[in-house]
Amino acid sequence: MKIFQSKVPEKDRVPFWQKMAYGLGGPVEGTAIWIPQGNLTPVFNIAMGMNPALLGIVLMVWRIYDAVADQVMGNISDNARTRWGRRKPFIVIGAILTGITMPLIWWMPSGLPEWQMFAWLLVGGLIFYTCFSVWAMPYYSLQLEMSPDYNERTNITAYRAYAQQLLQVAASWILALVALPLFSRLPDAKPDLANGMRYVSIGLGVLTIALGVLPGLFVKERYYEKETSKQPKQDLWAGLKQTLSTRPFQWILIIVITKTFGFGLVGTLGFYLNAYYACRGNLVQATTISGVIGTVLFAPNLFSIPLCTWIANRWDKRTLLYVTVISGILGSLSVSIFVTPANPWLQLIPPLMTGPIGIGLWLVVPSMQADVADFDELTTGIRREGSFSAVFSWTLKASSAITGGISGMLLVWAGFVVHRGAEQSPHVMANLKLFYIGIPMVFLVLCLFAISRYPLTRERVREIRSELEKRRGAI
Repeated sequence: MKIFQSKVPEKDRVPFWQKMAYGLGGPVEGTAIWIPQGNLTPVFNIAMGMNPALLGIVLMVWRIYDAVADQVMGNISDNARTRWGRRKPFIVIGAILTGITMPLIWWMPSGLPEWQMFAWLLVGGLIFYTCFSVWAMPYYSLQLEMSPDYNERTNITAYRAYAQQLLQVAASWILALVALPLFSRLPDAKPDLANGMRYVSIGLGVLTIALGVLPGLFVKERYYEKETSKQPKQDLWAGLKQTLSTRPFQWILIIVITKTFGFGLVGTLGFYLNAYYACRGNLVQATTISGVIGTVLFAPNLFSIPLCTWIANRWDKRTLLYVTVISGILGSLSVSIFVTPANPWLQLIPPLMTGPIGIGLWLVVPSMQADVADFDELTTGIRREGSFSAVFSWTLKASSAITGGISGMLLVWAGFVVHRGAEQSPHVMANLKLFYIGIPMVFLVLCLFAISRYPLTRERVREIRSELEKRRGAI
């Protein structure tokens, strides 16, 4: 294999402080998507007794609505013409609104019947994700236009990955934090997950505002002044049609869909295997192990960011994706050995196998989207980063919606009954473990095939840039 020495020309480099400002906005994605999606079912099913199938429907409706809102916001951002640019005003306003509305989901009044709890979560989430879309689409689009260089695009994403790892550590301790006696309203200070999450959500809202505004205040829109401010506005439906017909982008979507289905379908099951199989119903031990896993992964994950960046820059982005998916397959297989009630702490090993290299997918895919935006400009003469970001987001969130809905159903299909606690039948635990291992394996094999079909190699991207600069000059 030919070894490529990665050097970014000075004219293509993004200043360190702009990369830092952009990267620090990354945790907002976690506070708005990862934390609600990862904690909704444990909090409202275990603490408040809601049917997990209803919670799956809530997650599904949220994701579908959010995905539709993203299409509208992506088009608005692409067509915006302001003195500050296409993206930056929306990023600042959206961050503030997202932080203010974030606690809506968790501050549900106590004692509501199940249908009212369902309605509260549904409506509160729709309000919140409307605000989040105002921030998210301009933010994701901004990254696609920060540099024209193949490698620098991956370097920019690495800054976001570093910041997101800090949130991942904090997020892994959330259930342990909200289970503290400090937040309990129950006899003997038993864990009160619902009440704890109320107060934690306020802190998350403040963090969202503080970090979310930074890209809007400090990052430059490279293409706006000389090119995109002068290009014609595009109709929403025409833009969507063109975006969905872009062949390299189609393969990116398939890569993301298969990965999302592989792990998204079983994401919720992981906590139940931890709490009710490995820890035999001991929620304090289970939440502590979850927190320790996130903390132990912090250093390897940080190290893996420069490693994955080096692999992508020295060889190719597609090479990194192969390494990422193969590591995921090996990690899924290891669950059959290391998730066991004989020693619950062995659960630390599978994430150590999949977590660090698994970062590579989300590190390189945004960089690949930027390459696709160049391919599209060569084909259509228009830069439409907002449209690509919106369709990518729609695909990811629609996939998450489907997996979120099915994941709640998987608990039901496995035969899990929450009021039995750890007294589930061995058949139930066997079903959960089979789902948790087998489903990712199937979809990751499909993901490998999609990676093999992605056509934008380093050499092809270089050719596209050369042709664009002959046509409209370097920017």
